Amino acid sequence: MGVNRNGLFLLCLLMSMLLFVACNDENKQEKANSEPSKETETPVEEEERVETEEEHEQENDEGDKRALGDYDVYLGGEMIETEDKIIIHGESNLLPGSRVIGEVLVEDDTVFAHTSELVQEDGTFHMEIDHHDYKEETKVAVRFHFDGNQKDEIKRHYGDRGQKLTGPYIYQHQRKVGGRSPKDIYQQAKAEVTFVPEEELAVRHFKEPDWYEIPEDIGDPRVWIEIEEINNDQEYYYLHGRSNLLEGSKIRGKFHLNQDETLVMPDGSFDLKIEYEYQEDTPFIIEFKPFDYQWNTIEEAYGKDGQKLVGDLVVVNKYNDRQFIEKEVELESTEIQVPDNVDLTIDGTEVTMSVPDNVLFDFDKYDLKADAKKTLTEISKTLKQFKQDAEIVINGHTDNVGDSDYNMKLSEQRAEEVKKFFTEQGDVKNATFTTKGYGDTKPIASNETEAGQAKNRRVEIVINLR
Repeated sequence: MGVNRNGLFLLCLLMSMLLFVACNDENKQEKANSEPSKETETPVEEEERVETEEEHEQENDEGDKRALGDYDVYLGGEMIETEDKIIIHGESNLLPGSRVIGEVLVEDDTVFAHTSELVQEDGTFHMEIDHHDYKEETKVAVRFHFDGNQKDEIKRHYGDRGQKLTGPYIYQHQRKVGGRSPKDIYQQAKAEVTFVPEEELAVRHFKEPDWYEIPEDIGDPRVWIEIEEINNDQEYYYLHGRSNLLEGSKIRGKFHLNQDETLVMPDGSFDLKIEYEYQEDTPFIIEFKPFDYQWNTIEEAYGKDGQKLVGDLVVVNKYNDRQFIEKEVELESTEIQVPDNVDLTIDGTEVTMSVPDNVLFDFDKYDLKADAKKTLTEISKTLKQFKQDAEIVINGHTDNVGDSDYNMKLSEQRAEEVKKFFTEQGDVKNATFTTKGYGDTKPIASNETEAGQAKNRRVEIVINLR
């Protein structure tokens, strides 16, 4: 009987404790519902929070706010040309202590001069490289790679061949010392700018590469090649194409007696620059030969002698059993003509027409001058030659004289005025126009001289052939 009383006592005690806990939880919940939660905000606060997230996403899009050490690598900054030096003020999200290489390349990417520097604690780096005396197109490249001297902790973080690197700046490349096997194919981060040395010294900004979506059948031995754009400036033919060839595949473009070769990009795209020559009834020939000293990964995918290749582009060598790809493209080149007072630049898939501000506007104004409409009408005839769904960006720029906020607003207004002309009076249909004002933040020449300031005051009309 005593045992039963003890059991009953313990049972009652347990039920009382459970009831106390349940009531306590209910009171806490009621208090939480009646008091403002730290996670609950008023509509105004919620709107502010959303704006903050959008600003954060925009910062990430710009690249320079990515966290240091992310495998998604960012390389940026600007290149400044002086009389005897190429100066690079670089930005990155690379780990401090990472070694970056700066190169000045001329004459088919021959390295004229180079240097290396270590990334600082904030991801920045500074370089000074010897200039050359050639008046020809010059490429300035910044590379982060592992075919050379990197600290052990950097190799452990990114991989000893850069295999952990990701993002739009990443390319495959072959070791300078070694063979063509997979262990000799590394990954690198790379950013480039190009310019032609002139009397007025150049300033350029490194841009993020713009890629297509990778084809679903990339690497398939049934190879396809499409040429999307052929343009010329009566000095060179510029061919932009797409394919399902693996990154690093070497292809060659021929036109009569002139030719160029290049490597296929990560998205299967490629660009060829062939010396201009007037020839009627002469096609362009695009070739891909797996046996033409390709990487082993390329030989494995398509056969060392091209024996795995199939499809209607396959050609059999008449002297042996080797197979290769040959694409014939009829000459339908668009000659890009611009008025004499407009500068034309073709950089890969990007065509830029730069119009000095004094051609379009009076001093400190954004209404188009009467003569400006003649210039823009001529430009619209050229724009009409590009594909009908072209995306055209109009950028406004100023020099650094005066208030920065005012300059920014003026550059935006001028870009909008040019867009308004093209959409209302121009003969460009179905194209998409967007505008951007940069004020004095994107100079292309030194602001230290009047001539440089004049070059920086401009409106750019940019057509991306992608």
